[in-house]
Amino acid sequence: MNDLPFADLHVHSHMSDGTMSPEQILKKAESVGVGLLAIADHDLFDGSSELLRLSSQSSVVCVSAAEITCSDNGRQIHILCYRPDLTNKPFIEFVADGRKKLDMMSVRLIEKMEKSGFDVNTEEFSEFEYDRSGGGWKALHYFSAKGIVSDIKDAIPFYDRFGCGYETAGFPSVKTAVEKIHAANGIAVLAHPGVSLNTESADGFTAEIEKFVSYGADGIECFYPEHSEEITALCERFCDERGLIKTCGSDCHGDFNSHPIAVPQKRADSLRLGGILKR
Repeated sequence: MNDLPFADLHVHSHMSDGTMSPEQILKKAESVGVGLLAIADHDLFDGSSELLRLSSQSSVVCVSAAEITCSDNGRQIHILCYRPDLTNKPFIEFVADGRKKLDMMSVRLIEKMEKSGFDVNTEEFSEFEYDRSGGGWKALHYFSAKGIVSDIKDAIPFYDRFGCGYETAGFPSVKTAVEKIHAANGIAVLAHPGVSLNTESADGFTAEIEKFVSYGADGIECFYPEHSEEITALCERFCDERGLIKTCGSDCHGDFNSHPIAVPQKRADSLRLGGILKR
């Protein structure tokens, strides 16, 4: 593809919950040999759009992307969306609604915490400003600034404690998300199935992948930092047998998690990228 051989199609910027700007991500990608790159922020294309603008002066091929939050029987599932038509108004409204649901999780949490006696309120939270380079969600920084937690990650359990987790937020089904992505001529890839799905048995795991592919998913993020060798092999074989897209993503959030860009290290020409690369 170019003299930077590796692919990383799943990175998060500080526009969602990462610690790096799109410019910093691009520079880091160049330095570690990534020639195919996508910022896939949560229910948001802002980071991806900024990356595309910056990449006009770079040898790195950048792809528009977002990670769409979905629900499957109360379980959080993510679908990576690549190269949609961003002039498709119904699709943009669909993504914006998902982002609103994501942000409302924090608002509902603060409402419940206030009723429980915590020194928080939604009006103060709406006006709160924070350094996005710290990563994570706005509410985590708000709780830290209020002295409720000393480390922003210590606030994450509050969502489940107060019943404000993903399962109650009203996110769309995987089937709906895939249909919306396809209606905008985008490509839908099941993100990190080894983390999201039941991996207790190979047959059970394969059956779950089969279900999501039956909804129209175009491929699987086969190569992922937390995938075991067995899960990676199952995903690869599943895609090879059906001619599905095979992607690689680090899910890097900068300093907010321990996933470096370009890990796992996979050459773009060793993947099956279909329209992700050709369009």
